[in-house]
Amino acid sequence: MSHLLGLSMDLPLLISAINEHGAEAHGRTEIVSYDLAGQRHCYTFLDMNRRSKQLANALTARGMALGKRVATLAWNTHRHMEVFYGATGMGCPIHTVNPRLTSEHLEYVINEGAAEVLFLDADLVPRVIELAGKLPHVRHFVVLEPRGTLPDGGPLALESYEDWLAAEPAEFAWPEFNERSASTICFTSGTTGLPKGVVYSHRATVLQTMTFTSMGWLPPTRRGRPVLLAVAPMFHSNAWNFPFGALYAGVPLVLPGRNLSPENLQRVIVQEGVTCAAMVPSILTNIIEHVQSKGLDLGRLESVVTSGAGAAPRLIAWLHDNGIATTHTWGMTECMFGTSGALLNCHADLPLEDRMPYLLKDGRQTALTRIRIVDDEGNVLPRDGKARGHLRVKGQWAAKGYLNQPENCTLDGDGWLITGDIATIDPDGYLKIVDRDKDLIKSGGEWISSSDLEKIAASHPDVVQAAVIAANHPKWQERPLLIVRLREGAVLDARAILDLIGSQVAKWWVPDDVVQIAEFPLSATGKVRKMDLREAYADHYNQRASA
Repeated sequence: MSHLLGLSMDLPLLISAINEHGAEAHGRTEIVSYDLAGQRHCYTFLDMNRRSKQLANALTARGMALGKRVATLAWNTHRHMEVFYGATGMGCPIHTVNPRLTSEHLEYVINEGAAEVLFLDADLVPRVIELAGKLPHVRHFVVLEPRGTLPDGGPLALESYEDWLAAEPAEFAWPEFNERSASTICFTSGTTGLPKGVVYSHRATVLQTMTFTSMGWLPPTRRGRPVLLAVAPMFHSNAWNFPFGALYAGVPLVLPGRNLSPENLQRVIVQEGVTCAAMVPSILTNIIEHVQSKGLDLGRLESVVTSGAGAAPRLIAWLHDNGIATTHTWGMTECMFGTSGALLNCHADLPLEDRMPYLLKDGRQTALTRIRIVDDEGNVLPRDGKARGHLRVKGQWAAKGYLNQPENCTLDGDGWLITGDIATIDPDGYLKIVDRDKDLIKSGGEWISSSDLEKIAASHPDVVQAAVIAANHPKWQERPLLIVRLREGAVLDARAILDLIGSQVAKWWVPDDVVQIAEFPLSATGKVRKMDLREAYADHYNQRASA
């Protein structure tokens, strides 16, 4: 007997389907955007759909077709979102470029992506002028600005995005093509060498969007209609898929533009009635500090999605006291979101004190991803919350390689993504990142987790940000050194901070010293550049011993 196949329609999973769904089913739902000058712009999903089709026509008129690439060097705005949908819809992969990269990395990334059209915000034109004559693939430099406001491009022949659209009709038939075709290309932050390109497919993006908009990701609002705020940048893992998830779910979306100051974000959250926001914990910390110092509030905000370093317990408690839930997830450029921060029902209803340990973890695997930990030999370790091992991930949107680097495989011998993280997984499936492989500290032959120490230090009321590095030591080879940024007006009390750490970990884990700095060096994606801290403070203990 022959193998029986299903009789459902077989349609490719393409981003253009999300665009059409948004226009047809939620056409009047709004997208609010703030430009470089802070001016508010508001239009609908249907408006965005029509303008994305005008862009597709403009690209077609200039010889762009399936497989040819475009790049964006821009902030979170409605025009940037139109490029996301217009280019991918016609089969042109979008290669996002991080404006915070160094000039060397900026040149490398643009050339590595081989885009023929570069869309950029006006304030970033000077960054590209620096690279004039060094970008051989780029044929068009298109500025995402209103008509008649083209900046001076110097040696660059700048073109107007709005002029492009004005000349084109708002009808375009999205083509069908292989759902495994590239949709977007995002580069790693380059904290350990040159950035590496991660290529997402249409299939992976659509499946990730479907997961993102499930109940565990997008909780129902208690106070009327939900409104999403995408603070996570579109050049960083597609703004955590918020631009796609909003249209898929029919939820209003707010794009804050360039200004991510706590003053501006608090104002936007209140003014736009935001109910759910996505941002890294450092930005969340700054917003809360601003709100507390000025006696303000966060309006209708009900939930915050964070990723990367976890939020400090005191911040989670403050948010809880103000009716705001926190959802912490784990992800990386190579995997976008690998976990969902939604708690199990048996934990979600616990008092905050009992719920806190789960909120401080890094989520549970999603329906379409699997996680596990292995030892140095690749043997799978138990999910007992105690065993620590190398985190591995397998799933529909996990990367298996890098752009133009066939020799640089991201998978282990069993076909699982190597994440570079050390983690535990408890019996309920909660993941806890213990540290990065490269950030573990080996003192006197014993391993110490810098991540655990950082979380405890950050719980001190005077500490805004904390990082722990391995510093060379004349006796123990390495010892942990705590580096902190304090809240405004606070005076460093190293003994109190170290006593707090000592109350929660073994004595030999406690750092030998605390260093206060005004600002942390950050990567292009807002992560602490520990390599810079190591370079600056690697000999702190040796110097102290010889003084």
